[in-house]
Amino acid sequence: MENRLSGQMRRRPTNLQGQTMAEFALAMPVLVLLIGGMFLAGFYAFRASSADWGVFITGVGTGSYKTPATSQAKSSVLWQDIRSRLSSSSQNGSRSVRSTISIHDSHPWAFGLHLIEAERGSAWFRLWRFYPGPPPRGGLQ
Repeated sequence: MENRLSGQMRRRPTNLQGQTMAEFALAMPVLVLLIGGMFLAGFYAFRASSADWGVFITGVGTGSYKTPATSQAKSSVLWQDIRSRLSSSSQNGSRSVRSTISIHDSHPWAFGLHLIEAERGSAWFRLWRFYPGPPPRGGLQ
């Protein structure tokens, strides 16, 4: 009796055949879109962090001791379009450097869509190492 019941419980009902394929066909496009969106978001985040790195390293390179090392600093930025938009300026009187970037682009993509990239950043660097001797009493302003 026990063998006969276990055999009946193992058999699948005939009206459920093909259900797995239909569920897979419905779920797969959604999964592909999610994975593609995660890939694009990761790529954008990597480019944004590269632009932030470029702002930082260009400011440091411009304020380097004796000779500015701006070109060497810019060469560490991976993408040429980001590298070309980095700018920095130093002011000798105030002993500070300002590094900036501004990116506003639109690129054509699939299905007539345009990918928009917008990044803006700036940083001020106070060149503390150019002060001769120890700091004055009360510290630096």
